[in-house]
Amino acid sequence: MSETLMEARGLTKKFRTRDGAKRVLVAVNNASFVLKRGETLGLLGESGSGKSTLGQMMTGLLKPNTGEIFYRGKRLEYPFRGNARRKIQILFQHPEVSFNPQLTLRRSLIEPFKLNQLPHNDQNILKYISRFGLHEEHLDRTPGELSGGELQRAALARVVVMEPEMILLDEPTSMLDVITQAQIIHFLKEYQKNHGTAYIFITHNSILANQVCDRILDIEKGVLSERE
Repeated sequence: MSETLMEARGLTKKFRTRDGAKRVLVAVNNASFVLKRGETLGLLGESGSGKSTLGQMMTGLLKPNTGEIFYRGKRLEYPFRGNARRKIQILFQHPEVSFNPQLTLRRSLIEPFKLNQLPHNDQNILKYISRFGLHEEHLDRTPGELSGGELQRAALARVVVMEPEMILLDEPTSMLDVITQAQIIHFLKEYQKNHGTAYIFITHNSILANQVCDRILDIEKGVLSERE
């Protein structure tokens, strides 16, 4: 049996509406599930279903109103700190949110190299990003000077240099052309095979979910149900 990497127990997240009626919206309702090491778990739902809210709780970006998250058997406190903060990463649908728009790609990539105590001169960084189809000329560009595909590949490079054990993939290919989508998915599969990384794959695309995921959780109005 595969090792349990993370577990969500009874996660609930509520928001107050801004329409003046002071209503409470239950975005995620009592969500519980287990993520095994090395598996890809899909969260499949339409816009507004609560899938991204649940994903943000699993990565420490949102604190649940109730419920607990366990990582390697230990209960996590918000905000995530230490090893959990480094080993639990997220790849956003809009990769530009991962970068300071005023910094070059070179400067944005230095931070994770420093955190992992890896050499971070131009030669090392260039050798690393070449795995993602990026080249020397990209290092001096700001996010606004990169295409969507280049920026998503750069965001992925910035994530995996942290050597994560879990990556939340929040609609990671929905903004990309078909060729770049295929490249990103191929790299993620190869990386997972070589490193045993677990993925939570958030998507509204059932065909893609069936192709990529080992298991799929449907989410509707914040309520989870696992497919047989």
